[in-house]
Amino acid sequence: MPSSGLLMSQTPFQLQDDILQMLFWMRGEKLGDEVSPEQLNRFLKIDESELAGAVTRLVDRGLLERLDDQVRLTTTGIEEGRVRFLDEFSTYLGKDTHLACSDPECDCRNEEWAGICRSQQTQS
Repeated sequence: MPSSGLLMSQTPFQLQDDILQMLFWMRGEKLGDEVSPEQLNRFLKIDESELAGAVTRLVDRGLLERLDDQVRLTTTGIEEGRVRFLDEFSTYLGKDTHLACSDPECDCRNEEWAGICRSQQTQS
C-alpha cells in the first residue's frame, strides 16, 4: 500500500529524511526532544509498519536513540536533520524567519543566505 502521508515519502530513504527533518523541526520549535512514534505520525501520517522500519534503520545508523517508547535525535542525528531540513526548506528561510539570529550584519539576514549562520557557527 503506498504511503498516504503529508510528506508523500516514496522510498525508505526519503522516509528517513522526512523523519530526521520532522524531528529536527519539532526539536527547534520546542515541541519535544523525545517523541513517540504516534506523535511523529500525527505529522507524517504513514503506515505504522513503515514508520517502525524507518525508525529502526535510523537507530541502527546511530541517528536516533530509543528511550522506552520514544525516540530522539542523537548528536549526529541533529546534524543530519539540520542538513536535510535546510536542503528541503532553505529557499523558504530568510531574514524574516525565526531562524534569523540577532546579529543584524549576519549572512542569515541576506536574501541570498546559503543556510550557514555565523552566530550558529561560533556557538558550535
